[in-house]
Amino acid sequence: MIKSDFHTHTLFCDGKETVDIMAKAAYTKGMDALGFSGHSHTPFDESYCMSTEATANYIEAVKRIRREYDGRLEIYLGIERDLYSDIQDLHIFDYVISSVHYVFKNGKYLPVDESEEIFVNNVKQYYGGDYMAFCEDYYKAVVKACSVNGSDILGHIDLVTKFNEGNKLFDTSDERYAYAVDEVLDVAAAKDKIIEINTGAIYRGYRSVPYPSFDILKKWNLLGGRIIFSGDAHDTEGLCYKFDEAERLAKEAGFETAVVFDDGELTEVEL
Repeated sequence: MIKSDFHTHTLFCDGKETVDIMAKAAYTKGMDALGFSGHSHTPFDESYCMSTEATANYIEAVKRIRREYDGRLEIYLGIERDLYSDIQDLHIFDYVISSVHYVFKNGKYLPVDESEEIFVNNVKQYYGGDYMAFCEDYYKAVVKACSVNGSDILGHIDLVTKFNEGNKLFDTSDERYAYAVDEVLDVAAAKDKIIEINTGAIYRGYRSVPYPSFDILKKWNLLGGRIIFSGDAHDTEGLCYKFDEAERLAKEAGFETAVVFDDGELTEVEL
């Protein structure tokens, strides 16, 4: 099983533990590598992300813990950059996860994953109840996220399905939905992005399977795309959560390898 997790959050943003506690847990679990990926600053919504000051403190904290675990656990300094973030200087980070957490509509930033109630109300208020139109705008934003300079990984690309377990709100087999997804995958493949298989929503009880869906994974494999496993961990128990199940799913979709960081380099490893 993959024993590395590069999508994690701490108290510097909306995580529940310190950098020190997360690193200690990773070491105790026998993990090979741990990457921190704090939420980048979004000026219109600071409820979940790092402030400018917190970002500087986060960078120093991760650098410190990397020194402390040198030779025992590989530590990486990453960031999860929302499409609408105002952070521009990304060169200091070892990697960048490019994600979309909002749809911009009529001058408003509509959160995709804050709560089911907010999601449903926004679709009703701004889209007249047309979930497909909301999904189309979401995936157009993900296409834009593919072009974030310095980004390596696309985060939870079908986040719009977080509250849609069992297609209870909209049908993901709809042609409009499939077309919007296919556009993302084509652009991501052309730009050689890595798509994460993210188990975070399983851990938090919203989904029974990881992001992205099995159908998307199969399409991504046919395009020759690369994958990386992610717990999207906000606490120690979320680290590498159900990676064994995620690996089985990836194999069923046709993948034979996944990407990890090893000795500072993106490396393909066999599943």
